[in-house]
This record gives sequence, C-alpha cells and structure tokens, in this order.
Amino acid sequence: MSAEPVCPRCEQDWVQPYRFKADGTCFLLCTECDSLWWPHETVGVTQARFLDDVVAARLGVEGNPWSDRVWADVIEPASGPGAEVRRTTSAPDRAGNHGDRSRSPRTTVRPFAQLSPHDSPE
Repeated sequence: MSAEPVCPRCEQDWVQPYRFKADGTCFLLCTECDSLWWPHETVGVTQARFLDDVVAARLGVEGNPWSDRVWADVIEPASGPGAEVRRTTSAPDRAGNHGDRSRSPRTTVRPFAQLSPHDSPE
C-alpha cells in the first residue's frame, strides 16, 4: 500500500485523487487548501492550481463557481486503476518519510479513476 503525499502548499492534509463528474477528468486535490494538480504534474507548490479557478473555467463562469452549486454537484473522489503522483515536497507522508529535493523525486502510485482520454485538459 502506498502512502499519500502531504499537501506541499498547506501541509495540513493529504493529496487525494478526485474527478469531475461531467466527464471523468481526473485530478489530485488537497481538500484543506483547495490546491489542484493534473495527473501528469509533479505535486509541488509551484505546480498547484486553485480548485475554484479550474472549476470556474470549466463551467464558463466568472468569479465564485460555488454560488449556485456545491462540490458534490461537480466533483467526487476517484477510485480505480493506478496513476503516478510525483512529489517534490519535503513534508512527511503518512509513513513519516520525507522527500528530499536534492535526490530524485519519489514516486507513489495512487488509485485513480480512468485516465483516458481525459487525464489532462491542457
């Protein structure tokens, strides 16, 4: 069983796999600070996006995308075949292991919903 990485942005929660309900597009999310990463990205501070910005862009709305909807209308936890999570954080994972940027990044395999053909909208 692989350990989930701690969010490199807030260091308060674990990065978990989620997907958009409308089309199954997968992403990684910290539910504490709403940081989002696409599956092909390294989970690091500089790569993080803000969930509200991504949802607003996908829905074609300006400002707060949650004014007339809730998370459960748009996203849900993902499960299924594995996907890579590349960490660059020095925060410990659940097993207490620390990443080290001076070495090659660790790779952790996490369960994910189907990754094709929507594994990256970019």
